[in-house]
Amino acid sequence: MRILADEKVARDVVDWLRTGGHDVLFAAEARAGAPDIDWAVRAEREQRVILTSDKDFGELVFRDGLASHGIVLLRLDDLTVSEILARLRTVWSVVEANPAGQFIVITESKIRVRSLPLAP
Repeated sequence: MRILADEKVARDVVDWLRTGGHDVLFAAEARAGAPDIDWAVRAEREQRVILTSDKDFGELVFRDGLASHGIVLLRLDDLTVSEILARLRTVWSVVEANPAGQFIVITESKIRVRSLPLAP
């Protein structure tokens, strides 16, 4: 899977994804501090699913109508990196089964998959 990991995603998560064979563009390595809109446009152009803990990407798509290949929103703010990795290991198969065209929210107890709106 082609993924754009937002710079707020822990490096250990990026490393875990890369070890699992995913093509991960990590914003913190590529161009830290770039605006979310720039990353969203690049992710769509390169057909990358955005992995983030930032709700702004969802707002760009749902409020502003920006096209997106897919978004995975991590709502795991109170967990340690080890706990986040453990949670991702238990639900990642759902993400892999539904990457394109989906808005996926992962919390400590649930995973929600919702179709993204079609771009105008």
